[in-house]
Amino acid sequence: MKNEGKNFINTLKGYKINYLKKDFSAGLSVASLSIPQNMAYALIAGLNPIYGLYTTIISKVISSLTGTSNYMIVGPTNLMAMAIASNLSHVQDNRYLETVIMLTFLVGVFQILAGVLKLGKLVRYVSHPVIVGLTTGAAIIIGVGQINNLLGVSIDRTYNVYMELYNLILNLSSINFISLILGLTTILIIIVAEKSIYKIPSYLLGVLIVTIIVMLSGFNNIINTVGYINLSEFKISIPPLKLNLILNLSTKSLAVAIVGLIQTLAVVKSISHRSNEELDINKEFISQGFMNFGLSFFNGFASSASFTNTFANYQRGAKTRISELLSAIAILFFIIFFNFFIKYIPISSLAALVLLVAYNMIDISEVKELIRATKADTLVFIITFIATISSPRIEYAVYLGVILSLISVLKNSSEPKVDHLIYDEEAHSKLKKTAPQEIADDEYLILDMVGDFNFSSAENFKEKLENVTEAGCGYVLRLRNIDNIDITTINELKRFIKNVQNKDREVLISGINQKKYKILKNLGIIDLVGEDNIFYENANILSSTVDAVEKADKNINGQNDDVS
Repeated sequence: MKNEGKNFINTLKGYKINYLKKDFSAGLSVASLSIPQNMAYALIAGLNPIYGLYTTIISKVISSLTGTSNYMIVGPTNLMAMAIASNLSHVQDNRYLETVIMLTFLVGVFQILAGVLKLGKLVRYVSHPVIVGLTTGAAIIIGVGQINNLLGVSIDRTYNVYMELYNLILNLSSINFISLILGLTTILIIIVAEKSIYKIPSYLLGVLIVTIIVMLSGFNNIINTVGYINLSEFKISIPPLKLNLILNLSTKSLAVAIVGLIQTLAVVKSISHRSNEELDINKEFISQGFMNFGLSFFNGFASSASFTNTFANYQRGAKTRISELLSAIAILFFIIFFNFFIKYIPISSLAALVLLVAYNMIDISEVKELIRATKADTLVFIITFIATISSPRIEYAVYLGVILSLISVLKNSSEPKVDHLIYDEEAHSKLKKTAPQEIADDEYLILDMVGDFNFSSAENFKEKLENVTEAGCGYVLRLRNIDNIDITTINELKRFIKNVQNKDREVLISGINQKKYKILKNLGIIDLVGEDNIFYENANILSSTVDAVEKADKNINGQNDDVS
């Protein structure tokens, strides 16, 4: 059962007092995660960590008022911070903040336009291998970029992995070992806390303990710390609307806006699979646009939907989007009443946190899956990854990834279809077309898949599969007429198989050859359905499908005999 997202007014109208406890608990959990993380993301963006707190408060307030998801949480993210920093690496320090603010303003404008013009469907043309390549490459850049802060070494930022490592090697003699020990202690505390049987906010605990050590020891005199928070910076101010600056930032802000929309779409898709929440992606794009537009008036930097905060919010049992608003209030409370404490937070502790985040960004199993997938998927992933870590700015990798995705779509542009067939002994081929609603409870539905199944058609394919999940007692997937199938489509197929198997329905696959078998085996489909339920194509059209159905019928008859 799909649940449609609600706007803030409708949420308030239907709000129940018993929701408050869950929303409050989820909001506090998100706040405990956001405070150290978002200060660290500000570091990645090239800003003082306090701007991460300003940004997370305003972004959450605006999103809770303009968004529609009950679970999605926004704020600074590693990928967005990286996109900002790499695009503005050439900007002088004394103009950096105003340039970030203007970039954020333009990102908001582009995202609002994308939503108003209903361009949400276009983002689906950015394939899964592109997103994984971009994320994995960005993780490498983010991690390497924080090693100097962990070591307490001052070097010029280049946002080039190779130059960063070269500069680090040249400056190894100036390591601040106190800074390094505090950073490693932070990592150790987080790892231990995450292995605990108790639900401890590990990131917050790691930074908290190390900061107390700094306060008591006086280490703040020999290491870099966040420093005093100037609350006067947390104010409304008009972005610097200078024509030359706008023209200079137009392409860069478009690239950052695309990164934000891609990340938001990925979060929307992921949370929808878990919560059955149905969202209008164009409305979410408009909400993200208003959020970034608003951030530019509060000295904030461009943000988007956050994977970690969204899942923390969902897992902690949030009922409505009020949890996001309560999270913002909790962070504001922290800034006002713990200002004296924040100034002692060591930069190396935040750098350690970023290194852990960068490590967790790299999904090894997903990378392995892509390498085992089709040659096209593997090639797109590798090219995007190399472009991300090698390009002078991340926007080049984004545009290259989009171009590669579009080339892949144009190459395999035929519209795929899924026909519904049923076994009929009286028919010439023993199979005939039917409608899912006409299938009897003891019959198998045959899904005859025809055409190119790539990422651009994955959403349509998913809907077709969802429409038949209640039909019959099992399914035969006929794959003979599939010309191409990529990892995005296979992931949807995998979700369908798991879903129907959870309902005690059997799945068989017919009409496959060795090439298709290898792809399905590498990506786990064969193991899901079992080798005995695989039927290979042969010279006689439909024969393997008939064999599959006849085997299924025997299974049904055998079960009936056992019952009788």
